Amino acid sequence: MEVSNPSAANDEGITALHNAICAGHLEIVTFLVTFGCDVNAQDSDGWTPLHCAASCNNVAMVRFLVEHGACILATTLSDHETPAEKCEQDEEGYDGCSQYLYSVQEKLGIMNGGVVYAVYDYEGQATDELTFDCGDALTVLRRGDEYEREWWWAQHGNLQGYVPRNLLGLYPRVKNPLKDS
Repeated sequence: MEVSNPSAANDEGITALHNAICAGHLEIVTFLVTFGCDVNAQDSDGWTPLHCAASCNNVAMVRFLVEHGACILATTLSDHETPAEKCEQDEEGYDGCSQYLYSVQEKLGIMNGGVVYAVYDYEGQATDELTFDCGDALTVLRRGDEYEREWWWAQHGNLQGYVPRNLLGLYPRVKNPLKDS
């Protein structure tokens, strides 16, 4: 059987990866991500697989997704929460999962010499915004300021400009070999 799109979603935007995470099947999650499922696929409310793993306080899955290009600062549509904010405080595993996600969130754009990876393509809309492709390495020079926390100042090659922080990851996104060749 051939699968043309491993990230195919149902009418609510839920993918096989979302389902495997919610069911707690790390071995299936590993297979799906290795196969090329989009670790940043959003359901109809903007929940990514990382939001799902965080809401289950599953630190092993959270780490795996982050290390395979999950966008740590992606926000949901209804409440604009990051995965770190979705950890379930009254459930087992909260401390480890929450601490890991907040730590990565705080260090993104600082550790690794400020190098982050674009997890989506983006075409700058203003003259002070950078254009980049998914997988491009960017160096964060300034993480927001008192006026704007959602946009960071970064360098891409010889150019500098603003980048939306919610399109960045600590690691490059795993590519779909069927789609991203």
